[in-house]
Amino acid sequence: MALSKTAVIFGAGPGIGAAAAREFAALGYRLALVARTEGNLAWLVAQFKAGGATAKAFLADAADGKSIDAAVGEIRAWAGGDPSVVLFNAFTSQPWGATHQVDPTAFARSLIVNAGAAQHLVHLFAPALIEAGEGSLLFTGNGFALTPRGQGFGTLSAGKSAMRSVALTLAQDLAGSGVRVGLLTVNGPTARGTEFDPDVIAAEFVKLHEGTVTDTEIIFNGTATT
Repeated sequence: MALSKTAVIFGAGPGIGAAAAREFAALGYRLALVARTEGNLAWLVAQFKAGGATAKAFLADAADGKSIDAAVGEIRAWAGGDPSVVLFNAFTSQPWGATHQVDPTAFARSLIVNAGAAQHLVHLFAPALIEAGEGSLLFTGNGFALTPRGQGFGTLSAGKSAMRSVALTLAQDLAGSGVRVGLLTVNGPTARGTEFDPDVIAAEFVKLHEGTVTDTEIIFNGTATT
């Protein structure tokens, strides 16, 4: 089965998601931009269309599996098949607070957003990529997965640690399939005009997609890989 030259950016708000979308648009990909609310997408779709790219907004709540299923169905219908690139960029740092104090139900929801939704997308999209023997499954990681931190960051540390395990075990499971699995772990706060500028970070996804780096994981410490 041939894949559509479409890149799905799941979590396509300002910052890394938008920057990654620009990278794939420059490579000629159509863009399926996914976020929880329309407000995070309308400006981005308009920006891409003004620049001549093909882009469409899709709504999905990372905490709601049925919402993800519906969005994936809509993406397939629009793209005419399964996409060749899927980037999971969604996350939440809520609930904020000490690990022993946060509400357990809210904490469990955060694990679904940060890691469960990533596995859900993989479950839906990986079979077509495996059948085609090509394509990329990409993930945005966080430095707190490498060095977990308290003082309010416990939720994000736990979620991104779980998501990192999803990506790294997936890479082992798909070894030899032709499908590239890439994890870009951003080990610092993103901000424009700094060494953690989203545009600089997003360029690393292209390296993971094109296989110009051999490792599954790039740990971005403020310096682009060569």
